[in-house]
Amino acid sequence: MSKISVVDLLSRTVLIVDDNPVNLAVVVDHLEDHGFEVTVAQGGEEALKRAAFGQPDLILLDVMMPGIDGFETCRRLKADPATRDIPVIFMTALSDIDDKVAGFEAGGIDYVSKPFQIEELLARVRTHLALRAAQLRVVAQNQELREEIVARRGAETALRFSELRYRRLFETATDGILLLDSETGQVTDANPAITAMLGHGHAALIGHRLPELAPFRKVSTCKALVAEIKLLEHIRYDDWVIERGDGSSIEVEMIGTLYQAGGKGIIQCNIRDITDRREAEARIRYMALHDALTGLPNRIMLADRLAMAIAQARRCGKQVAVLMLDLDHFKHINDSLGHHVGDQLLEAVAVRLRQCLRETDTAARVGGDEFVITLSDVTGGEDASVVARKIQAALVEPFPIDQHRLHIGGSIGVSLFPADGEDAGALLRAADTAMYDAKENGRGGHRFFTPALNEAAQRRHILVNDVHQACARGEFTLHYQPQLALASGQITAVEALIRWNHPVHGQISPTLFVPLLEELGLMVDVGEWVLMSACRQNAAWQAKGLPPVRMAVNLSAQQFYRGDIVETIRRALDEAGLEAKWLELELTESLTLDDTETTIQTMRRLKALGVSLSLDDFGTGWSSLAYVRRFPLDRIKIDRSFMRDVITHPNAAAVVQSILHLAQSLDLGCIAEGVETTAQLDYLERQHCEEIQGFLLSEPLPADAVADMLGTRHSLGALRDIMATAPRSVRAVK
Repeated sequence: MSKISVVDLLSRTVLIVDDNPVNLAVVVDHLEDHGFEVTVAQGGEEALKRAAFGQPDLILLDVMMPGIDGFETCRRLKADPATRDIPVIFMTALSDIDDKVAGFEAGGIDYVSKPFQIEELLARVRTHLALRAAQLRVVAQNQELREEIVARRGAETALRFSELRYRRLFETATDGILLLDSETGQVTDANPAITAMLGHGHAALIGHRLPELAPFRKVSTCKALVAEIKLLEHIRYDDWVIERGDGSSIEVEMIGTLYQAGGKGIIQCNIRDITDRREAEARIRYMALHDALTGLPNRIMLADRLAMAIAQARRCGKQVAVLMLDLDHFKHINDSLGHHVGDQLLEAVAVRLRQCLRETDTAARVGGDEFVITLSDVTGGEDASVVARKIQAALVEPFPIDQHRLHIGGSIGVSLFPADGEDAGALLRAADTAMYDAKENGRGGHRFFTPALNEAAQRRHILVNDVHQACARGEFTLHYQPQLALASGQITAVEALIRWNHPVHGQISPTLFVPLLEELGLMVDVGEWVLMSACRQNAAWQAKGLPPVRMAVNLSAQQFYRGDIVETIRRALDEAGLEAKWLELELTESLTLDDTETTIQTMRRLKALGVSLSLDDFGTGWSSLAYVRRFPLDRIKIDRSFMRDVITHPNAAAVVQSILHLAQSLDLGCIAEGVETTAQLDYLERQHCEEIQGFLLSEPLPADAVADMLGTRHSLGALRDIMATAPRSVRAVK
């Protein structure tokens, strides 16, 4: 038996059609002996059915058969799409040439003469099966080729669409975009935004390296840009200053990315103008350290300047004087003539204070009409007296404001380092005590701190002793101040605020006892009680069927850094049965001053619990912008000091607007606290502030009073009506 080829193995099924059983048996035996699969039919009709059903690879068809003969059978096979491609070999004893032509016309491909020569039959069968296999293979290859062509055309269409989409994005992008060849560093394309930004046309940029282009010649880091991007594949600079075609300069942020396209390396440089953002950041930093109304340093800068003066005096053996100034009769002027006049008066006072001081001295506004003056490098109390008398003389002169000639004086308390205190806090407390003594003794003068004026310190000593046991004796309680969503009029959160009901002295201001808790290291235990109580209260409200709200709880630096605050939060939630999403932790500036990976990791662990994080009193610290970017925050709170002056002073309004825009750009929520007037409410609505908190909505309330408010939609119009008819009142502290 001859060797069977690979092609033969692909197609080996043969249908034999003959009405003579002897012929069938002979052919079947020989074909099966040589490995072919054989089926048989004893007539034309049966052959048509078997061919359609079995799809043989070759048909051996007898010509002379009863019923329909072989020629007709073949014609019918070729007329059927299912069988027309099956090759047919006629088996016949006919030798007339006309019969053979008739067979070929019917669709046959060959003849085998009877009686059979087996070797000839096998050779013809193998040949035509091989041809059939080759034909099928060509058909399959053609089909694969057609499918490949269709797929390639689809890929080409998708590529063209992708290129068109990229080009559309490239042309319409607000960022300036330059494309560079990664090998030569030359600009290969530039979008309209970059040509407008640089003030140079498209043709002026193409084919040049960045350091060769006028706008980038003074940017030293762009010389190694291509090499660095090829090494790192992604790079960012936010300190480029480029020169425009008109000679002006702008600050830009550049992000470079390396990618491959068409076998070539392409560097995409996205360049964004951040001039406005830089100006807003600078404005916020300035306002974080300065009083929005007067432009004087605020408490933050005062603390820094005073600490520096004390350190210098300690090294040099000198003294530092602290003067606490409170304006006399200012409240009467403010209430009778209005805040507009009162604000102008404060600004004028600030101008006169600056004129009385040296460049090395500091005047700061620390309250409504309270100022602190720090005198560095003084030799004794007489130097402080000279300045105090100079200030008081300056204030005696009338202030011409809005067709009024206003007369105002000032009471000054003086403390000295090191005699009256070794740190800024002690000196400020001593000066404040002396200032109240000056007011009680006729106003308009100045007094030095003395041991005889130590009644406030005595009271503080009593509070220090009593605050240790206040929590255990159940003297602490929580009040809750609602936060309102302006869009819906619904209360979305409440802030838990601690209160101390002293058994002898009554309600103690949080501004007195909270610093004591921090100073005495009690804030961790008291803070844990606040957390547990607040979580239980929120769970209790929800158990009554009241609409769920966020419970905002302040975290101190001691709570955050001492012990395991994450475990404390988890335990408080578990014991109260409160879902984490209903707890918000308010972080203070004193906490976030520790800008370390430890702080960031702790915040991330808190976020993993499911609680939300907010930054309280935003804008009052040194680096609030940096915290917003680095820390995983959910919202920020605009400090009440900015809201106080937002209507009357453009600088305060600019800060609030900048903070709101910053929050929106970083996808952070924003709450304005200290909202007390309808004018402030109207301003916040215009600026699309999300939530408010303050006495316009409600003062801090006991839990049962808050429960009555939850679930009620509060009309902003109703708030305005209530405020319009409400009498003036002095607002309580937070």
